[in-house]
Amino acid sequence: MRPESRHDPDAVVVYHFLIPIASVHRIITIIIRMTKHFGKSIRWIFRWAVAITGIVWVISNIHLRDRISVLDENQLPQDVVMLEGDEYASEFTYLDPQTELPVRVGRDRVVNGPDKKTIILSDGTSVSLLGMRLKGDIDRNPTVQDLLIRDPLTGRGRFISQQETRGYQLDVPQPRVEVGAITLVRRADPGLLLAAIGVMPVTFIFTTLRWHRLLKALGIDLPLRRAFVLNMVGSFYNSFMLGSTGGDVLKAYYAAKQVPNRRTAAVMSVIVDRVIGLLALIILGGSMAGIHYTLSTDRSDAVSKLCLQVAIASLILLGGVLGCLVIIYFRGFRQFLGMDYLIARFPMQTRVKKVVDVLRVYRQKPGLILLMLVMTFPVHITVVVSAMLAGMAFDLPISEPYYFIVVPVVVLVGAIPISPQGAGVMEAFAFYLTRSEGATVNQALALTMSIRLTAMVWNLAGGLFVLRGGYHTPSEKEQAELENASISEAMIGDSSAIR
Repeated sequence: MRPESRHDPDAVVVYHFLIPIASVHRIITIIIRMTKHFGKSIRWIFRWAVAITGIVWVISNIHLRDRISVLDENQLPQDVVMLEGDEYASEFTYLDPQTELPVRVGRDRVVNGPDKKTIILSDGTSVSLLGMRLKGDIDRNPTVQDLLIRDPLTGRGRFISQQETRGYQLDVPQPRVEVGAITLVRRADPGLLLAAIGVMPVTFIFTTLRWHRLLKALGIDLPLRRAFVLNMVGSFYNSFMLGSTGGDVLKAYYAAKQVPNRRTAAVMSVIVDRVIGLLALIILGGSMAGIHYTLSTDRSDAVSKLCLQVAIASLILLGGVLGCLVIIYFRGFRQFLGMDYLIARFPMQTRVKKVVDVLRVYRQKPGLILLMLVMTFPVHITVVVSAMLAGMAFDLPISEPYYFIVVPVVVLVGAIPISPQGAGVMEAFAFYLTRSEGATVNQALALTMSIRLTAMVWNLAGGLFVLRGGYHTPSEKEQAELENASISEAMIGDSSAIR
C-alpha cells in the first residue's frame, strides 16, 4: 500500500527509493528465467555458428576456380577468378571483383607467381618479389623475362630485369594460371580420386588407437569411441584455428574433463602423441630422402643435394631426441655433464620441468612407446597411398614405388621447413622430386594440393561432431588451468619409481 506523506513522510521517501530497485530486480529475474529457458537454443546457435564459420573459412581458402594475377592501376598483382584462357593464351577473361563483370586483358597484364618472397637488388636492397613474366615452355626450362617488385619508395609495382638483382636464379617456375580444385577434379579419374579420399579414415583410426593407449597408460580410462570423436573434433579445429595446435588443446581439455584430478596427465598424453607422430614422419621421410640420394646416379644435381639436406636434418633431429632421452632418463649422466645445474637455471622453470616430466612419465613403458611408434607408420603409409591414388587420378607420370620417396619427403618438409626460401616448401620439393619423373609444374602442384585436400575433407567431417554439440574451443582461462595444473597429478605411483 502506498504510504501517505501526511502520516509518514520518511516512509514515502523509502517507498520511492525502493520502486526502481524492485523494478531492476524484476527485470533481472525475467532475464535469468529467459536465459535458462533459451539456454539450449543459444548454445545450439553458437555451436552451429562455430562449426559453419570454420567450414566456410576452410573452403574459402581453397581455390575452387582457376585464378590469375592481373596488374591493377598501381602495377600490383590482383588475384582474380579466370573465366577464359589457358597457360599460353594471348588474352584472358576474368571476373572483376568490384563490378562482377567479365573483363578481357592481354597476356602482358597477367603475371606468373613469385618463387621467392624477397630478392636482393644489385645495390644490396631487399625488396618484395610480387611476380614475374616468364618466356618459353614453363615445363621445360623457362627463362625470366622480367621481375615484378614492390618499389620501396612508392609502394607501387615495378618491373626490373634479372641483371638488376644480386644473383637471382629461378627456382620453381609458377604457372600463369593457378588451376582450381574444380578443374583438377574435372580432369581427374573420379573413381581413383574417390579412392584417394576413401582410404584416409585409416589415419584417424590408427591415431585414435595410439592416443587411446597413451591415455590408458596414464590411468585415464577414456572410452575408445569418445577418443575417436575428440580426435575428429581436434582435426576439425586444426583446419581453421590459428596455429597447428588448436585442436590438440581442445583434445587435452576434453580429455582432462573426464578426470579432473589428472589434468596434466591428459595434456601430456597429447604432447607425447604428437611427438611420436612427428618422430615417425622424420624417420620415414629422412629414410626415403637418404635412399633417393644413395640410389641417385648424379649426386651433384639439385634434387640429390636437397634430399641429402633432408636426410642430414632428420638425423640431427633424431640425434637430438635421443640425446634428450639420455639426459632425462639417466640421472648419473646428467650429473656427470652438470646438466641438472644448468637446467635448474633455465628461464621458465615451470615449463622446463613439465617438458622433462612428460618424457619421464613413460619411462617404465618403453615397449608401449615403441609399439605406438610402429603403429604410426601405417598412418603415413596411408597418406602415401592416398597421394598415389590421386596422382594416378591426375595421370601423373610417376611410378608407384617413387611415391614412397616423394610423398614422405614432401610432407616432412611441409611440417619442418628445410628448403631455401621459396613459394612453398611442399610445392618446391614436389616440383624438384617429380620433375625427374617427367611431371609438369601443374602436375606437381596437383600432387601437393591432393595431399592437402584429401586430409581436409575428413578434417571437415569432424565438424559434424561439433554440430552434434558438447564441444567448444577452450577459453584462455580454461587453457591456463590446463597449463598451470600441478605436474604431480600426472605421475603414476610413487615419484621415486620414475627417477
